[in-house]
Amino acid sequence: MSKPRMAFVVALGIAAALLGVSAFSTPAAAANNVPISLFGSRAAGWGSTNTTLMSPGPPLTVHVGDNVTLNLAPVDGITHRWCLDYTNNAACGGSEPTSPNFGIGVLWNFTVSNVTGTFHYRSDRTAGPGDDIANMWGNITILAAETTPPPLLGGENTVLIVAGVIVIIVAVSAFAAFFWRRMGKPGTPPPPPQ
Repeated sequence: MSKPRMAFVVALGIAAALLGVSAFSTPAAAANNVPISLFGSRAAGWGSTNTTLMSPGPPLTVHVGDNVTLNLAPVDGITHRWCLDYTNNAACGGSEPTSPNFGIGVLWNFTVSNVTGTFHYRSDRTAGPGDDIANMWGNITILAAETTPPPLLGGENTVLIVAGVIVIIVAVSAFAAFFWRRMGKPGTPPPPPQ
């Protein structure tokens, strides 16, 4: 194999190694466990405490894939039901995450599906005098799944980073040696005197 072809094969191998290193260097973060406490009242709305009730309720933010645990508590003695209303039709149902009815505190969890945007969370209960729809709602924003950049050194990618640096050093040395030998071939005129 001629020297130019050998250099091309070496360069191709180095490029493949660098691509391989970069393909494994940015893993996605694991899903987060997100605890949220909400207190609810048909007359006053939702709040993060029993004294901060308002309508709309406090804004919530989660990411696709998060494991959300809701601590739901009524403060008015009425049975409610929390849901994430993707369709904004003021009703819980279909594939929308919907808690069981609760007249006392309940812990309920769900995994955030692959739907991004800002939606309403609400209670759609209508039992008893009046209904929850008018006041028991708030906004929830669902963001794309989080990714965490890997630490530069000291993380799980340290070996890949060191291997990448070694490959780059070898590549630069190989190209320098190749061109140095090529310049020393017979028939190549020496540089002009100065």
